[in-house]
Amino acid sequence: MVFLVVQIAMLLSVASASEDCPLVIGQTFLAGSTDPTDGSTAWALTSHGIAEKLFTVNQDGGIVGQVAQSIEKLDDLSWEVTLKSDYKFSDGTLVTAENVAAAMTQIDQQNAGNAQASAGSLTWTALDNGNLKVVSERATPVMDAVLAEWCFVVYLVQGEQTIFTGPFAVESFTQGDHFDLIPNTYYSGASDRRPLVIKKYPDGDTVARALKNGDLDMGFHLPATELSDLRQQEGLTIKSFDVGYHYMMWHNTRRSPLSDLQVRKAVDLALDRSLLTQTLLGGDPTRSLFPETTPWGLDESQANSDKSAAEGLLDAAGWTKDASGNRMKDSVQLALDLVAYPQRPGLVLMQPVIKTALTGLGIAVNAIVTDGSSWDALDQIMADKDFDLLMWAQNTLPAGDPQWFLNAFFRSDGGNNHAGLNSSEVDRLLDELAHTESHTERVGAAAAAHQAVLAEVPVSNLMTPAWHVGLSSRLSDYVPWGSDYYVIRADLRPTTVDCPPTTTITTTEAQEADASGAAHVGLRPWYWVAVGSFAVLRHSLLRA
Repeated sequence: MVFLVVQIAMLLSVASASEDCPLVIGQTFLAGSTDPTDGSTAWALTSHGIAEKLFTVNQDGGIVGQVAQSIEKLDDLSWEVTLKSDYKFSDGTLVTAENVAAAMTQIDQQNAGNAQASAGSLTWTALDNGNLKVVSERATPVMDAVLAEWCFVVYLVQGEQTIFTGPFAVESFTQGDHFDLIPNTYYSGASDRRPLVIKKYPDGDTVARALKNGDLDMGFHLPATELSDLRQQEGLTIKSFDVGYHYMMWHNTRRSPLSDLQVRKAVDLALDRSLLTQTLLGGDPTRSLFPETTPWGLDESQANSDKSAAEGLLDAAGWTKDASGNRMKDSVQLALDLVAYPQRPGLVLMQPVIKTALTGLGIAVNAIVTDGSSWDALDQIMADKDFDLLMWAQNTLPAGDPQWFLNAFFRSDGGNNHAGLNSSEVDRLLDELAHTESHTERVGAAAAAHQAVLAEVPVSNLMTPAWHVGLSSRLSDYVPWGSDYYVIRADLRPTTVDCPPTTTITTTEAQEADASGAAHVGLRPWYWVAVGSFAVLRHSLLRA
């Protein structure tokens, strides 16, 4: 009998340790498909650990080869890329210059607004099995940084399936709900990884609740308002970290009243950035478009509001207060639609603070929060350009160089020019940046373009935030870095091999009608090992 009890314990231990119970990641965003040419899907697929690029940015901010081994400049517009040898897609297909050229060409054609932001259209030619030539429409001295931009992921279309090279491969995908991922067996260290489930939640509060309930191994991008409770819960580890993101607010310059520069300046001056960081319990207030800890940041340290100056600008623009304190011009009240989206919880928390500041100037503010269950509502608002102020979260240095962000968001024909800025001076300065080679000169050229953008106030930069991630004991050693662009990485491994306990028992109506046939669905395989073992024990005891 003692032997049987020990045997049962061993069976339970082995079954629990060997079972591939997935790590469950909860977050407020999810790739909408596996099509890397569709909008920002390539960014999400990289964040999910599915896709990789030719080059990437490491934890120290340096650009390193990922699928590519190296890059060599041939002339002002031409470069040669050498691929890593014996690098494979998740189905075992060898990555070749030919299939990389095909993928890059398709990205250039089908996602031009993002892919052509930094250097214009790129033309790719396979030179041999492991080398490619890329020719850019506009000059750039930092082609490795261009190819580290999120849109340039390496992929291969096999029939109706798109496959990638990342540490995890797609096993199944339910749009708008979750990904089931398995380790890419052709990726180094695959045996140390566990299957993953990446689950989408409509907002940060829901992620926090799921983490509290023990449903998640990682809750990413938790609201600051939930941190105190989460830190008191046994078995959870909460980590906060500075990110490369900026929280900002676009001004729609295409329509009145924000077509008036003085009104945009007044709105910007009314914002108390220090108060916003207090609202989020962290972050650094700044007007600079790039972190001040980088060479590209500007000293825009005036973080507090200047209500008096803002009021003077509105008066000068003809928006004066009536007897009720409302800003009026030609019998029309100054009113602004302020849009925020809950997929970035900090934006929604800041929105009422911004509304209060603008209301204090006599501006009527209509605060709009889009539906977090999908991007559809936000996408429609942006397509219709139906906003005055649009709160936004953006990684402004995803590849370590400012060229992409400045071109994509502030060039007159930029694919992400949400503010509708149309400035020949900004365009000229961006052209100069593209031809600047040395680092010192690039810092100066970027600063000149940066200052020209800020002078037009197409955007109010608010802060560089701190983000928060909650971890179960299975992932307590996880180190977050690089914002949500690097959530799932090759080094994502469980701290412990043990699977979390579960007591989920589900029965169908038919099974409930027949108690003798009740089935237990959702129990881990070790449960059935235990049942079988205890059955053996019971039989032995009856015979004894």
